[in-house]
Amino acid sequence: MDKKDNILDRVIIFAEYLGYSLRSFSLSIEASPGYLHRLQSSNSNIGGDFIERIIATYEQLNPLWLLTGKGDMLLETHGIRVNESEALYGKRDFLKEALLVYLDDEDIKNKIQDIVTAKQIEE
Repeated sequence: MDKKDNILDRVIIFAEYLGYSLRSFSLSIEASPGYLHRLQSSNSNIGGDFIERIIATYEQLNPLWLLTGKGDMLLETHGIRVNESEALYGKRDFLKEALLVYLDDEDIKNKIQDIVTAKQIEE
């Protein structure tokens, strides 16, 4: 079986292209942190609702490639190939991306969780 034979494999390839961990990519599509890891471990495929979120969130991603593996991974913009090092992609939220990478640090995540918990107790 080719590495790109199912949608989940192509999602993982795209996440790697972006430089995201599976955890960060899962969070970027509003899934639980372990969503893609669980699918990968159980040899399952990604749900339609999350496919829609991926396509809506990552406008540079070619939906045909994501769904079928045909064509290029990235869409072309105005006849120019999108280059990962030079492009700003539509609704790309750099602050959100930076936070997702930052939150991959377990100590930081725990500190933030403690702060949120303390705030909830105060209310």
